[in-house]
Amino acid sequence: MSYNVNLISYFRPLPLIAVTIIVCSLLSCDNSPDKATPLVPTEEPMLTSNKTSQEAEITPTVTPSKPISASPTPEIEALFLYNRGLNLLRSEQFTESVNAFSTLIKRMPDLAIAYKSRGAAYYHLERYELAKTDFQKALTLDVDLGGTHLYLGLIHKKDGNLAEAKKELQLAINLIHPIRETEELLIAESALANLGR
Repeated sequence: MSYNVNLISYFRPLPLIAVTIIVCSLLSCDNSPDKATPLVPTEEPMLTSNKTSQEAEITPTVTPSKPISASPTPEIEALFLYNRGLNLLRSEQFTESVNAFSTLIKRMPDLAIAYKSRGAAYYHLERYELAKTDFQKALTLDVDLGGTHLYLGLIHKKDGNLAEAKKELQLAINLIHPIRETEELLIAESALANLGR
């Protein structure tokens, strides 16, 4: 089963309340039996009979669609889990953040930003080996995830491997989006500037 992870990346910089408003406006989860089920085309349009082919009208065949489920789609659930984990990470509740991202990873095991974010929480808990494992997994899923290179660079710097730290931090600076991820970009630039100190 594959998920549209692009949906999450569009909402990543938004506060949770903004995401909630957007999601609620996009979805209608009313599953009341007294509501009419919308009709949608399910087959190719068919020509009506009793007319020549030049005069023929095209009318779609319609059948009731499946009722909308009362639960959100997996992508929306993942979006909420991601935002919850990110808010916990930003508020320095690192253990809870790890738990939120772990739940997200169970639901969407191919979501690179989930591994990157859980790795960041592990980094702040000073569990560097677990962080490295998550960062390496994130890079196997998305090699252009700049924040992953940032944290790997910081880990290499702590380990005293300055050459590898410089390489990772430079990659981070090149890959991190300057507007959406300003905070990570500033950290990467500062860490690279202070590498030899």
